[in-house]
Amino acid sequence: MALRLPGYRITERLGKGGMAHVFLATQHSFERQVAIKILTPSLALEPRFAEQFMREARTVASLNHPHIVPVYDVGEYEGYYYLSMEYVTGGNLKQRIRNGMETSEAESVLRQLASALDYAGQHGFVHRDVKPDNIMFRGDGSALLMDFGIATNALRNNDLTQRNTVMGTPKYMSPEQHRSQVLTPQSDLYSLGCVFYEMLCGEPPYKAPDHAAMALAHLREPVPLLPLKLRHYQPLIRKLLAKDPADRPESGNDVIAQLETLERAPEHYTKDRARYRPQDNSPSAALTPRLRLKESKEGFSWRGNLYRYDVYLVADDFEQFQSHFPVLKSALMDWHEQRGSRCQSLTIKATIHPWISGRVKEYLKGLRQLEGMTFLSRLPITLNLVGSDGQAIERLEWQAEKPGKSPQD
Repeated sequence: MALRLPGYRITERLGKGGMAHVFLATQHSFERQVAIKILTPSLALEPRFAEQFMREARTVASLNHPHIVPVYDVGEYEGYYYLSMEYVTGGNLKQRIRNGMETSEAESVLRQLASALDYAGQHGFVHRDVKPDNIMFRGDGSALLMDFGIATNALRNNDLTQRNTVMGTPKYMSPEQHRSQVLTPQSDLYSLGCVFYEMLCGEPPYKAPDHAAMALAHLREPVPLLPLKLRHYQPLIRKLLAKDPADRPESGNDVIAQLETLERAPEHYTKDRARYRPQDNSPSAALTPRLRLKESKEGFSWRGNLYRYDVYLVADDFEQFQSHFPVLKSALMDWHEQRGSRCQSLTIKATIHPWISGRVKEYLKGLRQLEGMTFLSRLPITLNLVGSDGQAIERLEWQAEKPGKSPQD
């Protein structure tokens, strides 16, 4: 090839990024294949980019971690600024996500990347572009964090590499990164949360048609709700995607520790590639994870035992919430037909996304007015609205409309 660097035999071009070209080469001294990254010539003409490339390349070359790509050499030759690093053959994470990942594989990659970011953070580095394209795999399957080309030393730099310059990939950038604010290692953990969400769901947490809309999504939209089959990961996703860096895990090792403390997937689910399914194929088993009805004794009167009816429901969206009502209405009517005046109270716990809490509240408030449900007017109703991460949204109590005629009278 026309391009020549001392000590290397360049054989082919591997790709091109925003700031550099990457070539496959053989390093003469060790007779090993390496990847050579060369700063784009147009940027090399700008002294600040060349200086930044060389400064950060030398520093990153000092990082020694099993899940950060090793940098072997850094130099400049005839106006070409370059670094050589391990040649990785196992493809990138973007390809694996496209093919579908097991949750166990997603957890393994998360642990490895969190460990790498913990190490980088301890050395004062913020990667600033953690995304599936920049995560590659060795032949043995271990993950490597690549492309520290726009990394910055958070302990040293407070110049244009930190402020007033938006650098990164909008789909994975933290809110403070979109605001061009000074970054900390917690910014990389936010990006890691976006990547983990995508490994689990096959798509990034936020979608938008352009950069401005994407920035608004990261700045303002609530943390997205995972599908029910993945809900046990919600507390960790909520922490990683917190808008305020102070609310995120303190370090990559903290991410690993929080992952270990999560509850495992419910026993009534079994893994089947990218989805879960009930072990029991009966209609009642299919409903169990989302709608559960239970009668409990609540006191005693001259008429006999008094009863409370407990409803537990989970809904990913408002349409799914509404779909519970044919079963719920029928069950409540059967309960009243069987127990009559001994029906004492009704409690409802709804695990939902905060976005739909207002609509859910109004819908349940009108439950007493539905045909065949007027008997609920004389019962106190307690409603607990809870987010999918276990955080309370609102607790309401609706008293009996005719308190003078209690079922105990």
